[in-house]
Amino acid sequence: MIAPVPSPIWQPACARTIAIPEPANLRARGLVASIISISWAPKSSSDNFDFSLDASGILCGTGDYIAQVEASVATSQGRPTDLAVSWCSVVNGLACVFLGGGEPGTTQTVSVEITTQQGRIISQDVLLAIVSGVASTPNPVPTLADGTPVPPNAMRDSDASILLDDNGNPLLFA
Repeated sequence: MIAPVPSPIWQPACARTIAIPEPANLRARGLVASIISISWAPKSSSDNFDFSLDASGILCGTGDYIAQVEASVATSQGRPTDLAVSWCSVVNGLACVFLGGGEPGTTQTVSVEITTQQGRIISQDVLLAIVSGVASTPNPVPTLADGTPVPPNAMRDSDASILLDDNGNPLLFA
């Protein structure tokens, strides 16, 4: 099912973008760094929103950039109303994850893995509170015939067909 063509000027929402914190360099002082938990702004179960991570601070000075993003919901329990990842993409240098659903009154853990062009791997867990209300199943997103989700920054031919790489994945405007 291919839904209507998303806007070619789609942008990640600033309100749901957070920076990945730089790790504290405490080793020189003989201290043990604590793990910093980060959280996106809460959403209701019926919301289908993009949430983004900015890795520019921890990649500063390397000349490296985000090449691929994968995400999963570590707290999923197999229910139709579980928080679900609809798609992941790189947009304007941000790691974007589109999320829908979620059990009301819970805090979910989204595990994001970012791979950079130079081969760095950044694994970041992000907490997301699902505000109270009625449980909803995630809305469907556009997909290819094989079920591969189509993010809004997928390249399209003049006939609106999705351009694919050698592995069958959508080519993206990053």
